[in-house]
Amino acid sequence: MDTQRALEIFGGFLIGAGVTVAGYELVGPSGPGDAGEVAVEDGGEGEGGEASPGGSAGQGGSGSGQGGGPSSEAMAAAAEEQRKAEDAAAGAGGGGPATGPYAADENGSYVDFTNLYYPEVAFTDEHAAEFPKHGLVTAGAAMVRQRADLESPRIGMLRAGTRVRVDSERTFGGGCTSGWHKIFPEGWVCLKAGLEIGDEPPDDGTIDVDAPDVNAAMPLDYWRVNHDGTGFFHRLPSYTEQDRADAAAKAWLATKGREPMPTDRSARPDDVPAVVKEYLNAGYYVTVASEHVHAKRHFLKTNRGVYARKYQLGKKDGSEFRGRVLSGADDLPMYFIVREVEFQERMGDTGLIEATGEKPERRTTHAFERKVRIGDYDYYEDAEGKLLRAYAVGVAEKIKRPPGIESEEHWVHVDLSEQTLVAYIGDRPVFATIVSTGKEKGMTPVGVHRVQSKFIVTSMRDQPVEDEAYSIEDVPWTQYFSNNVALHGAFWHGGFGLVRSHGCVNLSPADARWLFGFTEPRLPQGWAASMPGVMGSEPSAVVVTE
Repeated sequence: MDTQRALEIFGGFLIGAGVTVAGYELVGPSGPGDAGEVAVEDGGEGEGGEASPGGSAGQGGSGSGQGGGPSSEAMAAAAEEQRKAEDAAAGAGGGGPATGPYAADENGSYVDFTNLYYPEVAFTDEHAAEFPKHGLVTAGAAMVRQRADLESPRIGMLRAGTRVRVDSERTFGGGCTSGWHKIFPEGWVCLKAGLEIGDEPPDDGTIDVDAPDVNAAMPLDYWRVNHDGTGFFHRLPSYTEQDRADAAAKAWLATKGREPMPTDRSARPDDVPAVVKEYLNAGYYVTVASEHVHAKRHFLKTNRGVYARKYQLGKKDGSEFRGRVLSGADDLPMYFIVREVEFQERMGDTGLIEATGEKPERRTTHAFERKVRIGDYDYYEDAEGKLLRAYAVGVAEKIKRPPGIESEEHWVHVDLSEQTLVAYIGDRPVFATIVSTGKEKGMTPVGVHRVQSKFIVTSMRDQPVEDEAYSIEDVPWTQYFSNNVALHGAFWHGGFGLVRSHGCVNLSPADARWLFGFTEPRLPQGWAASMPGVMGSEPSAVVVTE
């Protein structure tokens, strides 16, 4: 059984994001500096049994074929009209001043986020006849396939608690022994992935998972683990069970240090009580769904359904930094301050320079006019003659649109040498910011890539190849573009403009949210993830240069 199929069979019983693309789970460089290079995705079809050809699997296409529903062409046309209207809001094509997510505040930053959803598809009486039943996703995540076949492309993912309309009869074959249901407006879900079907809307009272807030930079409630050996429990533990769990953790740390303890009961010490699901070390992150008081002690229940004592965790708020929206190409180059060092100035005609005592604030912009070399160092100089060492500045510059990118396409350029990102509509730059990419050459791959999958949130953790262990639940606004390398929000640091990650492109949470709605594919209403092809979409380009 290959890795992809194994994860799809067992992953649907866990809470998290969906498997992205075959092979992401166990390959590629990654590490704790970014905690975003290798995604262990917890969702999947969840079915057992052998894959089997034949039957009626795959007979219904995306948005067409058996089961009816809106056509892919109609949905793609609606999405195109939506995009054109929003591009006009950006002032593209001489359409007037920028509005909405392209309008700037007094600091030059956006006020509104981009729209991450495609136009809502009207549910007509005809659709009600074709999709008469009600579905509820009860597993952590359920993958949506283009056809009723495990070999069919993934086009999206539904999170626990999502409600959908489904067709009346199951379709068998394609590797799902429990049968498939087609969902409105498009796609197929294996019943065993965690989809409850009923003539009336199923009760969701047992689902205790927070839905991400798509209008916020930080879509969930994030908490940092503050103590090594913090116990996470399957249920609310008694005093005795807590004491035993703490003693076992203390003994492990004394002999093994910060080496992660196995979660497999047969591989961990006998003194660990069964109520313990796992131990996490300081610096790991979880998302919280609810708070409970048990035996006069406060516990937090995570979105993975386990409990930890509140005093061992700390609330985490991400950086509030926001990039700049652009009125046109004349706004570039834009100079971001990435290190707080003093301005300098020339001392008359001596050729010497001296410090001014003035420091520009990091992550602001400054109007430099030229780059000069004085002695052994490069500087940027403004109109008043103030100089700043070049290593303290990240420059966002306009580049020529690469071949293969259409004249009205939304695309992104990441400049590794400057640690900047510029978003374009065709030839027009509309947004610029600073990022953090791979610490070593080659970690963030150079080239013209395409968005491969997008997740509102997705969990990331270490692999056996890592030097250190890490675990971050529900990393926000994740867009994979080259195997396991992604654009995503990073709430655990604020060092944007400086290399930091092990490959991924780290953005501030707000910038990652803005960019998530800017690129294609977007998400159908209510979905938690999307892949190219959904609603007739084509993926946006991500251009990475040195």
